[in-house]
Amino acid sequence: MKQVTVEEFQQLVEGDRDLNILDVRPKDLYDKGHVPGAVHFPLNDIEDNLDELDKNKSYYAICHDGKGSKKATEILTKHGFDVTNVEKGVPDYKGELEK
Repeated sequence: MKQVTVEEFQQLVEGDRDLNILDVRPKDLYDKGHVPGAVHFPLNDIEDNLDELDKNKSYYAICHDGKGSKKATEILTKHGFDVTNVEKGVPDYKGELEK
């Protein structure tokens, strides 16, 4: 499984506004603040919404503590997607969040 630290991820976000970021947390947490450009893609609905993703793109999965994004990365990788897990989670992201 591909992984990056939350610090490495923040550097990527600050350097490239075209990243495909999947925030797999529940909607209420996503709405309270998320990484700039992140799309809400809840863990519980991933397998029902695979057709919304493009297998020709690379994705980064992030959650609250690294556990949900790890599970999301495993599921998406199993289905042939290029996904990198962000270790830890949004609370550890030191950059500015969007609401």
